[in-house]
Amino acid sequence: MDYKELQDILSSLDYASYKLECAYTENEGEVTDETEMMEAEVSALRTLLNTEGVDFLGRWLKGKEDKKKALKAEKDFVSRQIEAVDNTIAFVKAKIREVMDATGCEKVKGSLGYSFATATSTKTEVDKDILCDHYQSIVDEALKGILPDDVTVTLSASVSKLAEGAELPDYYHRTETPTIRFTKPRAAKE
Repeated sequence: MDYKELQDILSSLDYASYKLECAYTENEGEVTDETEMMEAEVSALRTLLNTEGVDFLGRWLKGKEDKKKALKAEKDFVSRQIEAVDNTIAFVKAKIREVMDATGCEKVKGSLGYSFATATSTKTEVDKDILCDHYQSIVDEALKGILPDDVTVTLSASVSKLAEGAELPDYYHRTETPTIRFTKPRAAKE
């Protein structure tokens, strides 16, 4: 059985059921040889749907679930590969910075056009525990009786919304890490 056959059987069942209903209405509910044949046809179609139709749909669904599982495994594998490459990139950058620090160079350019310059990476993150300690109880109290009990509010903060030059509140952590800027060789413009 395939999808088209399944649809044809469903349509046939719908039509046969309609014809049977019309026959009973016409005969005022009386069972006749014609209605018994129609009942047998409807029963056969239902049996077919409940056996071969269910098996077809079960195989189709299982195939799709298996495919989803395989794709998820592949996605997880690729994610691990990307993470490994990211870790290697960070390691190589750290080694380049170590070499530049050891040689006292702030900029270097190789004979193949690769160049590096020392830099500092600045990362500002929100400490959600401190943020919640400061403000969650205030927010919860302000919303008490307004929101249903099953609705919760999660706090977040964005350093980009602070005024330029403003002092960072204590719920932010800024880390500076020595790194490098990497420039690759470029083809000449035509």
